[in-house]
Order: sequence, then C-alpha cells, then structure tokens
Amino acid sequence: MRDEHHAYRGHLRAHPELKRDLDRAISAHAVRYLLAAGAVNAAAYHPLASEPGGAGFVAELATACRTLFLPISLADGVLAWAPYTAALVPGALGIAEPAGARFNSRVLRSCRAIIVPALAVDRSGMRLGKGAGYYDRALAGLEVPTIAVVYARELVDAVPHDPHDVPVDAVITEDGILEL
Repeated sequence: MRDEHHAYRGHLRAHPELKRDLDRAISAHAVRYLLAAGAVNAAAYHPLASEPGGAGFVAELATACRTLFLPISLADGVLAWAPYTAALVPGALGIAEPAGARFNSRVLRSCRAIIVPALAVDRSGMRLGKGAGYYDRALAGLEVPTIAVVYARELVDAVPHDPHDVPVDAVITEDGILEL
C-alpha cells in the first residue's frame, strides 16, 4: 500500500502546477482549522517535497497560532519539539527543523491541534505513516485533536494498522476538513 501512495506522490511531483494547487488548498484548510480551534499553540510537520502542504505550509500555519511546534527526529526513534522560526536547519534525517530550544512530547499537551503527515488515512482515523512509529509514540496518551494531512485520493476505506497505532480525529485534504 505504501508503494502505491509513493507512486501517486511521484506523479504529483512530475506535475508541479497540479501539486502546487493541491498544496495551496490544503494549506488554506489547515489554517482555517487552526483558527476555528483557537489554537494559541499547535504542532505540525515540515513537509518533504513529496508530502502534502508544499513549501509554504509551515509559514502559513504559523500565522494562525502564537507558537507552532515542529518535530525533531532523534536517533532513538523519539520526536522532540521546538518552536518554529523562519531559520530552519537540516536535521539528522534531512528534514528541516527548528534550531531553538527542544522539548519532549509533553509540550504537545499545550496544543489545541496537532497536524501530522500520513501516506493514507482510513475513515476510522487510522493513518498509514512511513512505518517507524515516531508519531505514534509522540501521540500516545494525548487528548489533543490530531489531524492528518493527505491528498483526497489517499483517504481510503482501510489501512493496515497495529494495536499501538494512534488514530487521528480529522483529515485535511485539498477538498476540505473531514472530522472522523
């Protein structure tokens, strides 16, 4: 299933105008979600080139809240979090991340929304990630609305999942926001 979704994202990268239009719509819906949630603090991810959201995603989200936390991937499979600033640096996994003070995942309790990446999401809220479990570990036990961002065709009937996988509460696609 992951290969199928990677292939679709490869198709979008080969059609940059289409990807840009989809990403703009996704960003607008994500900003609208944060504003409606009254998100003083929120957390999100910095999209890779193939991921939904596009290059301006994080900067746009930051306009909708006071503090936007971004993840920092640590060697032990754990995520630390740091407030977004425009000065991002390449992290250990090649993902852009903030260079400021780091916090453990308890900081997510201060957030009104956590926006996470996914390759696919099913209608029960189970998300298919890259398989390393970083986000499932960070989200375990939190009672903060979690929103996955995918392209509309990546919202599917079912994804494979394990007992430790943490479901999301909503999905944002280019078509809008779907509460699950």
